Amino acid sequence: MTVGVHNPRLGRLRRHPVLSLAAALIVLAGCVLGGNWVWDRAFPPALSCGAGMTAAGSPLACVGVNLDSAPFTKAEPARMRTLEEAIKGYNEAVKGPSTSVVLLLDLSPVADLDTLTYDSLYPNIEGAVTAVWRANNTAAYGSTPGVKLYLANMGSQYGAWKEAVASVEKHAKAEHISAVVGLGQSTEQTRQAAAAISSRLHIPVIGSTVTGTSMNIDPADPAGKRLIPDMFRVSPTNTDSVIAANQYVSGLRPAVSSLAVVADGVAGDDYTATLAAEAKVRFQAPNRAVTVLPYTSPQSLPSGSGRQDYLVQQFNLMHANLCQAAPSVLYFAGRGRDLGAFVQNWVQGPPCGIPTLHILAGDDASEAIHDEAVLKGVASGRVTVAYTALASPDEWGTECPGSDAKHNYDQFWAAYTGRPDPCTGQRLTTQGDAAALAHDPADLANGQAMLTHDATVAAISAARNDSAGLKDPGLETGLLHQFYCAQMLPGASGWLSFGPDGNPVGKPAPIVQIQPDGKTKTVTLTWPNSAPNLSLPQRGGTGAPGC
Repeated sequence: MTVGVHNPRLGRLRRHPVLSLAAALIVLAGCVLGGNWVWDRAFPPALSCGAGMTAAGSPLACVGVNLDSAPFTKAEPARMRTLEEAIKGYNEAVKGPSTSVVLLLDLSPVADLDTLTYDSLYPNIEGAVTAVWRANNTAAYGSTPGVKLYLANMGSQYGAWKEAVASVEKHAKAEHISAVVGLGQSTEQTRQAAAAISSRLHIPVIGSTVTGTSMNIDPADPAGKRLIPDMFRVSPTNTDSVIAANQYVSGLRPAVSSLAVVADGVAGDDYTATLAAEAKVRFQAPNRAVTVLPYTSPQSLPSGSGRQDYLVQQFNLMHANLCQAAPSVLYFAGRGRDLGAFVQNWVQGPPCGIPTLHILAGDDASEAIHDEAVLKGVASGRVTVAYTALASPDEWGTECPGSDAKHNYDQFWAAYTGRPDPCTGQRLTTQGDAAALAHDPADLANGQAMLTHDATVAAISAARNDSAGLKDPGLETGLLHQFYCAQMLPGASGWLSFGPDGNPVGKPAPIVQIQPDGKTKTVTLTWPNSAPNLSLPQRGGTGAPGC
């Protein structure tokens, strides 16, 4: 339209201010929506997160409760996506009243920064999936209500634990979240997360592989004595682990006269701190010299720096002092991911009169099962590597029918793999037409699937044993304290029995050796805080914990 030419339609709009305002708003909305559409395609978000999650950390990852099984990172491994999609399908199959269990971990580990890997995460997820599958499809742990499983991510190095806890709190009521399990490693961040869930939601927090001795101590208590009220765990503590290691060392022949403790002094890692503290004391014995060799692993590294290279430098400088100590056994009180750097340095370093160095480590050495440097070192004959495992697939032996504890494991194994029970030869009887699971039995090697299964089983058992707990999950902490003596729960890693502090009692600690091919073998089964606990007690019996 040329200047000065009258348009009657514009005149009508001017005479009707309401119509004028409406037209203006329509035009403005179109510009905004259209602009956003163009902007989103010209400058897409760095990471788009699914329901329940937000982007955080560097590199970015989706953290919080994964309500719709979306990916946690842009370049997530295909196997992780397969597990997430499977969980989505299992949850959608649950009809009617339900309760939910959240598996809270670092689900977006960064290579050469985190001391865990995706390969070590998968068994944890599969163990939780197996527990929920058994609860929904067999008679193993009751029948109602149905159970859903949600994954929740705390991000690399658990750096986004606050966001993850906030997400659990936000969705707890709508999703009927009755417990949080997992937690991952024993760090200050995971302890803060457990304490926050307990104080804000008052629901059970059940650690699966949390072994740091002080992990159940409330970080808000300046005296360091008050327990986190709702925290439990199914794995032995570091105190138990070192007691078990010392039992094993004391039984070696010839007797161990010289022992070295390689101790990580990094701040904020309860696992390494309490493991080293216990080792320095509990390995002391008549006619045995104990030498402590400290190192400090990095809390963070500048871009382009590798954790392995950084540690090799320290272990290279430690070599001469280690040779001077000439230990019969070396106890590695550090993270399993750091064991490869130590072994590599020892094997490639100058010889010093020790033909074979016998290394014993804490449970985190399960992270080194497939470490190339460790496997090459074992194959060379220059080192042997064993560790106190939290659980091991061959700890109950192969004899049939075996103990009640072995029967419990065999039932778990049949559910986990979808194969017949190894002793009965029978497949599990299921309710309905549920498809069997088909996880690889090789993934059981590090024991973590067994432990996460057991933590999830404890959460489900508490939720199903009191209908009031569905309306008030805070009541379930009291129920978990009732699982002892004749009321122990059948777990894959052993009978589940909790002491007043929420720690397990009557749990074994297998001593496991790493083979050159990456396989593991249980060499002995120790009982650090009880007599062997293989069966429920007979009426009037006193053999089980708490009886």
